[in-house]
Amino acid sequence: MRAANRAVVDRDVALRKSEAIEHHASRLRAKLPLEAAALDADESLLNDVCFDLLQAIQACIDLAVHACTHEALGVPETPAAAFALLERHGVIAPALAHLANRAAVLIFHLAPDAGRRRAMPRSYSE
Repeated sequence: MRAANRAVVDRDVALRKSEAIEHHASRLRAKLPLEAAALDADESLLNDVCFDLLQAIQACIDLAVHACTHEALGVPETPAAAFALLERHGVIAPALAHLANRAAVLIFHLAPDAGRRRAMPRSYSE
């Protein structure tokens, strides 16, 4: 692939993931302030919040892995490794790496099958 084409594809991936993060974060902000009791009382609201949270976190993970490979920092085997690589190379601050890693851990507690997401057909994983 020519460098010019690669740059366009990489920018498009980063834009798509960034837009997904903003979309789901915006949906979460629209539901705030949110009390735990409201989630207990409304299963649909709980499902909406979990879905948007999972989607936003997954897009962050995807963006981190993409940045690692695009910048030739290595191919991380886990989200934690991706955030650590970005931190080590000064791409993100240590505090952000820590928070992102905690969010990635959360996604696997909320959706244990998320780790098998890569085995899904491409149309489901994008």
